[in-house]
Amino acid sequence: MVTLASCLFGALAAMMLYKLIALGFGLDPSLDPSQLNANTTPAERWQVRMLMGLSHLGTFVASGAVVVHLFYRYYRPENGTTNSDWRTYLGWTPAPGFQIVGLALLLMAVSLPLVLFSFEINKALPLPDAFKVMEDQTNEALKALLVMDSPLELFANLTLIAFLPAIGEELIFRGLLQKQLLRRIANPWTALVLGAVIFSFIHFQFEGFLPRILLGFLLGWLYWRTGNFWVPVIAHFFNNAIQVVGQYLYGKEISAIDLEQDISIPWYAALVSLLLILGVALQIEKHFTNQTHHSKP
Repeated sequence: MVTLASCLFGALAAMMLYKLIALGFGLDPSLDPSQLNANTTPAERWQVRMLMGLSHLGTFVASGAVVVHLFYRYYRPENGTTNSDWRTYLGWTPAPGFQIVGLALLLMAVSLPLVLFSFEINKALPLPDAFKVMEDQTNEALKALLVMDSPLELFANLTLIAFLPAIGEELIFRGLLQKQLLRRIANPWTALVLGAVIFSFIHFQFEGFLPRILLGFLLGWLYWRTGNFWVPVIAHFFNNAIQVVGQYLYGKEISAIDLEQDISIPWYAALVSLLLILGVALQIEKHFTNQTHHSKP
């Protein structure tokens, strides 16, 4: 509840700051990101990026940092006798090794066909008309935002869509929420699934509900298994950055794949993807088993 209250307060503060900046620079403070479309001007795209960036900073990054500072700046582990600090609590240090980062990125890459297949299943599920209208508006707005006429817009979208969510969402959903679920739920797999469902629900994009659960579960499992905050952060960034860079390359006619169009994935490709996910996960398990074995005297 404290984390939720902090997120709500952060979102409100970010919105107020945006209104002040917009009024100060003579911008339209009532510009609605959901109304973006193919006719949106570059100036409007930049204004929406500012709004979304401030919103994410306030709702996730700043609010998460406040909760960590207030409650986990110093803490005593349940199985420890001495106080530790927030870096230990979050798994902020040490930096992850290249091998585990590579395996985490590979896990994200091989999961892509299964994610896309789950998206097809999700789209086949019936939705109320009001939800369909909201989804259509969101999709149109995202397409407009992903129009990138210059490398500067590519960098801005990577920051907005990949970097900030990787930091802020991992801090809130894995660093705070998932850790609390793991403390309160005896079965860790149940905690991971519940955390993934909450992660997906909070996005309020119902056509992507199932694939986002899968993504949240994989990121949660990486955090739980490695105990290192930066592993799911890097994996999350990689997953989102692929989509942004892919769309930029398509817009520049360097790539022929439009990631904003539906990509049909046959069931057997999804099955292969699932098997590859399990294979990479076993390699990650093996990595930590060997690490534990070598650390013993």
